[in-house]
Amino acid sequence: MRQTIRAMAVAFLILLVALAGAPAGAASEKVIRVGMWSAPGNLSAINADSSYGYFIVRFIYDTLVDLQPDFTFTPRLAQSWEVSPDGKTFTFHLHPEATWHDGQPLTAHDVLFTIETVATPGVQTNRGSALRAIEGLDANGKMTGPEISGVQVIDDHTIAITTKSAVDPARFLEQFGTGLYIIPRHLLAGLSPEELARAEALLNPTVASGPFRFVRYVTDQYIELERNDAYFRGPAKVDRIFVRIVPAPSMATQLIRGEIDLVAGPGIGEVPLEDWELVKNTPHLRPVTQPSLGYQFVAINTAKPYLADARVRQALHLAINRQLMVDQLYRGEAVLAVGPFSPVTPYVNEELEPLPYDPERAKALLAEAGWKPGQALELLVPTGNVQRERTGTIIQANLQAIGIPVRIQRLDFPSVLARVFADDFDMALLGWTDTFDPDHVSSTFGTGGQYNLANFSDPEVDELIETAGAERDPAKRKVLYDQLQVVLQEKVPVIFLYYPNMLAAVNERVINADPDIFYFESRAHLWDIREANR
Repeated sequence: MRQTIRAMAVAFLILLVALAGAPAGAASEKVIRVGMWSAPGNLSAINADSSYGYFIVRFIYDTLVDLQPDFTFTPRLAQSWEVSPDGKTFTFHLHPEATWHDGQPLTAHDVLFTIETVATPGVQTNRGSALRAIEGLDANGKMTGPEISGVQVIDDHTIAITTKSAVDPARFLEQFGTGLYIIPRHLLAGLSPEELARAEALLNPTVASGPFRFVRYVTDQYIELERNDAYFRGPAKVDRIFVRIVPAPSMATQLIRGEIDLVAGPGIGEVPLEDWELVKNTPHLRPVTQPSLGYQFVAINTAKPYLADARVRQALHLAINRQLMVDQLYRGEAVLAVGPFSPVTPYVNEELEPLPYDPERAKALLAEAGWKPGQALELLVPTGNVQRERTGTIIQANLQAIGIPVRIQRLDFPSVLARVFADDFDMALLGWTDTFDPDHVSSTFGTGGQYNLANFSDPEVDELIETAGAERDPAKRKVLYDQLQVVLQEKVPVIFLYYPNMLAAVNERVINADPDIFYFESRAHLWDIREANR
């Protein structure tokens, strides 16, 4: 009897450990807890400052369509759409029962308002690339006149979007259809750009339209979301989702203890490689791994005079032992990068060989470019991603080996981004998650692009980006993007390091919620658990 009591006491203590510190809903609720490495800087649907913020945005806001893992597009706000015979006009028919979380109807006027807001000069937004193909807007998605000629509201539930030229439908449906989060006109109309930047309706988004409502954000601890019972596609299967801020070294422990049910996925919440075998061998966890759409890279600030010469940037690239990173840091769970397109897409240039590790050639290029001996560089390294932090140490050692002193500055992710966007950096070690369609390079490498962190500008690159983006034939686009990858390797606006595999895990009690490279959080209304929490 005494042994039985002792066993029960031990079991009770284990249960307490598993639940300690975990936000909880009511006992009868279905609750899922997600682990994410870092806190979101903000939750603005038009200007979240990182992937951490947009991870939350996708639970609570709607887009017009969804991109599925098989590369097909399915209805979301738009229950149907058609493309005109000339390939330029996309007509979207919105679901007539779509509403905002406060009960107000969501209409085509909200879609128009969102487009106009993002397109207004002076508005702080990073959604411009979603609009760049639209007639009447420039390459950054900004208005060139008093009206946007390519947008027409036909009725309350129908809107027609005309592009500057015929485009590949897959490009536009992903870029615009999945990249623009619709915001509420009735709460934001009439605000100036300055007022929008601090608008409560965007920064504290309790009124959106998605399957979950935003409840609260407890700083650096968790974000709480609750089911929207009035969701027009039907209520979600779980009552509540908590997205917990979990440092990478704690991710495996919290998975094993049941403090979190799954991780947030590529680039924002994964299982550290050193814990991967442990997680894979834990009976109640389901390991999930995939090649990633994203890549790790070193942004080089080409606006700095001492980094403006492409030969200097080539030297930096050649001096970095990327294969060592793949072999030792990732133990083969990554492949060398040759450019901005993941091997999982059909647009990667399979004929392009990765640049070799060649420190002697790097020294020769530096001498040829007139590099000042002893010129030091600062490398910004975001905290939270263990492999990335270790990558920074290898880069430091590699560059110091060719005579370039490197100071590493470790900062939280929002602080690194703030310095990068203020052009207050030499080099920054970052990750980028692509869209499936390759036109994302317009914002990352096109002159003046919203995510052109390197401040890179090159006429040849700009021409290739624009020509490929306007091409409707996928085969012809492939040829142009192959050429672009060759030029980027020659001019080195950034150093493409490697494409890491996604290392994720899910508690076996959770179904339809396996992390995925295609924004699995957009399908959170399908997530479920085998039984309610007790």
